[in-house]
Amino acid sequence: MEKIAIKRLIEVGRLLYAEGLVDARAGNLSVRLKDKMVITRRGSHLGKLQDWDFISLPLRGEHLLQDRASSELVVHKEIHLQTPHSAVVHAHPLATTVLSFERDYIEPIDSEGKDLLGRVEVIPAYPPGSLELARAVAFVLRSSRLVVVRSHGVFSADLDPFYAYAHISVLERSCKILLYERGKIQRL
Repeated sequence: MEKIAIKRLIEVGRLLYAEGLVDARAGNLSVRLKDKMVITRRGSHLGKLQDWDFISLPLRGEHLLQDRASSELVVHKEIHLQTPHSAVVHAHPLATTVLSFERDYIEPIDSEGKDLLGRVEVIPAYPPGSLELARAVAFVLRSSRLVVVRSHGVFSADLDPFYAYAHISVLERSCKILLYERGKIQRL
């Protein structure tokens, strides 16, 4: 089961990087497998992930290898413990991040964004990797699949990492359309 999960996460990492939703050392991925989670290592390049870029950790308690895990480990753990979602994708999409500076919600105007996402909440810019951020993100993701952190990026959660990635991809396209409509960008 773990090998299959890692294979899916590797593919999602490649898609995120190919679409420009993360840069070389940004973003992180995880999957809950019963009482443990598999998460990307700190500093992993999501576009070039290998099997050794993942760490398996218990969901509860401390572990010797947790310092090597993503800097957002506490956020991933809180999402896995407090929501029904078993896959978490964190990315830094540019257009979404730009809109997060000026909005408390992002409401797509394109039909796909409206239908698939609805209104997406933007929460304050808590310190990355903090317990405050973890609690705020998990709270929103109890009843949603996406949350934007002002000036930081997006956390998406679902039952499968591909769906979590797809939500971010759709949101970024919707944000580009919003910026294009306002004349803030010249090309889509």
